[in-house]
Amino acid sequence: MSDFTELPVSGNVKTTMGVFTRRDNPSVFSPVANELPAGSRVTIQGAVVGDAVEGNAHWYRVGEDTYIWAGACTRLEPYPEFPEITRPTWTAIVLHER
Repeated sequence: MSDFTELPVSGNVKTTMGVFTRRDNPSVFSPVANELPAGSRVTIQGAVVGDAVEGNAHWYRVGEDTYIWAGACTRLEPYPEFPEITRPTWTAIVLHER
């Protein structure tokens, strides 16, 4: 179970790009649960603040301990009133050997 404060929201959105859903936490460092292509219909069960991706730290819970980044989806209406970001912002660094 996630340690993130969840807002009680529900509704349906569509993915606007190919995106991974993540297990356990709303984080780019969490294991991939599934890969969804653009245009996939997704049922939202809750909203949380997680890792910021491209400056957006809003995530949706889409299953039992499964999350999707809100920035990869159409806007949920009414849009949740997310709390201010209280988590540190992480930057992923990818090193390539030449």
